[in-house]
Amino acid sequence: MSKFNKPGTNQTTNRCDYPAYFMTRKEELLTAVLTTMFGEPKHYGSTDCDLISLAIITASEDPEFLCRLACYARNVGNMRSVSHVLTAIIARYAHEYTRVTVRNTVNRPDDITEILSCYLSLFGKPLPNALKRETAAVIQSFDEYSLAKYNNQNKPMKLRDVLRLTHPNPASKEKEELFRRLLDNNLNTPYTWETELSAKGNTCEVWNQLIASGKVGYMALLRNLANILKSGADITPVLKKLSDPQEVKNSRQLPFRFYSAYRTLKSGNLMTPEVHEALETALRVSIDNMEHIPGRTLIAVDCSGSMCDTISRRGTIRCCDIGTLFGAMASYICDDSTVCYFDSESCSMFKGKQKGYLIARYEKSESILDICDKNSAAGGNTDLSLPMRYALKRDPLRETRPFDRVIYFSDNQCNSFKHGHYGIIANKFAEEYRDRYNSDFWVHGVDMQGYGTQQFIGPRTNLIAGWGESVLYFIMLAEKGIGTVAKTISEYPIV
Repeated sequence: MSKFNKPGTNQTTNRCDYPAYFMTRKEELLTAVLTTMFGEPKHYGSTDCDLISLAIITASEDPEFLCRLACYARNVGNMRSVSHVLTAIIARYAHEYTRVTVRNTVNRPDDITEILSCYLSLFGKPLPNALKRETAAVIQSFDEYSLAKYNNQNKPMKLRDVLRLTHPNPASKEKEELFRRLLDNNLNTPYTWETELSAKGNTCEVWNQLIASGKVGYMALLRNLANILKSGADITPVLKKLSDPQEVKNSRQLPFRFYSAYRTLKSGNLMTPEVHEALETALRVSIDNMEHIPGRTLIAVDCSGSMCDTISRRGTIRCCDIGTLFGAMASYICDDSTVCYFDSESCSMFKGKQKGYLIARYEKSESILDICDKNSAAGGNTDLSLPMRYALKRDPLRETRPFDRVIYFSDNQCNSFKHGHYGIIANKFAEEYRDRYNSDFWVHGVDMQGYGTQQFIGPRTNLIAGWGESVLYFIMLAEKGIGTVAKTISEYPIV
């Protein structure tokens, strides 16, 4: 998402009270949406309230964009909870878009209970008629197996509550009977890995039966790799499914899910060469057909302390893990890349000759997962100027073969700067690089946390956000003048 603002005209301060640039409302909203597990804390404070406020304003100013953003977040960004929030806000403030939003964000039955619960939490009763009408319509598309699978009896709102709140008119006699049994809590128990393990135990025989049934979904297999390996079940069909290109694409897993599985197995001494190969293959599927990035690329990975928080209370994946993983993935699709892991000179975990950063180069044959695991650490302050200062003063090829671009993976929260005085923003060094070495030099900033400010603006500056591999597509799209994140969202198809 590129906005060609003139530097110096829209300065503000970030959450560390350090000089930065404003984002437009849409930029701030979409960076928050695409980098949040809604309801989870962040290092510099939650962005949830800002996100809600921006979404409400956008619902009034450009409701179609908000609708497309909700659908894009759910189906491309794979950000489920935040799409529920946007759908609830649309139902409240842009009800004419309720139908198309609900039908594009409800992919499984519990999306309905989450959207209704979110609306009631934010706005209270009554539910808008349009929201009741559309959720009543979409619940008819699910069969008994799906309804039973997602009818969580431990949640405050259950699927039978949806029927009581929305009063759907059954589309057939069979659907009428199904709804009656749902109201009576008398659906057939679904055959799932949860119900089978609960009834029969986590044994080799049970897992072999589950795997052979084909009823265990891709994500369930990925998350249960450790359990399957411990049980002694036949892992071969599992690895075949996990590494199958079409299965990977259909699963729509965020890349860090593969690294999470890798790290769990490695820490439990369960990793084998066959499992490693399957996970590596699955991870590479998403980028194997991606256009390679020509020329020389500097990949800047923020390893400062603010990147060390987990993205979810229940998980172990940190923002720095995602940044380091993206750095390795970007290196794989670049023709010639240099990776700069950085924090700051004033407070750094890098204690080598060049304090504040570490330079690395990787072969295409090296494992992306291993590269991530070796470099996934965070500590120290944040100075986004360090990679550019390396490019300006220490890169040995700067005079003969200067960099064509830099790709930042960062939360954009500068809080340390020993070079010069306090008021300098990192954008100054990109401008200097263009003046001295390469006038066509691009800056691509992948925002990892959505705090609402940036360090780079102007021509040949591309702001991207998200935790999915799709962020890497926008590098060449922007440089060719074809597309940006904002443009892609504004054109996202909805039916």
